[in-house]
Amino acid sequence: MADDAAPTRRTPGQGIHLLVVDDERVVRRALQRILERDGYTVSVAEGGREALEIYERQWREIALVILDVMMPDLDGREVLRRMRELNPGVRAILSSGFTVEADPTLTASGAGLLQKPYTPDHVRAAIADVLAVK
Repeated sequence: MADDAAPTRRTPGQGIHLLVVDDERVVRRALQRILERDGYTVSVAEGGREALEIYERQWREIALVILDVMMPDLDGREVLRRMRELNPGVRAILSSGFTVEADPTLTASGAGLLQKPYTPDHVRAAIADVLAVK
């Protein structure tokens, strides 16, 4: 009798490339670990300028950008504005430890908000909301 192969279970992030941008190393690494465990391909940047360099090279592959709002070189809002100049359809989640007011110019076209501190489930829910990956 032939063995029945176990059905292949698709992880939520399989085949999806994300860019994580945060000036705090511990936050970047924690997000990267969470997302890679969920099957995502993850690029990381420690600041806005580095994020823009990565995005300019890989924007066609990057499905979503998770951006810290408060960063020393360029804040997340400015980074998102510049990314939208290159790709008006960029999808992003703005993240902050401070209360983030929903800015209609930023939250339009698929941007979400994620309040720090967050749990892995908060991150997953925010990504699912923006990408409609459930």
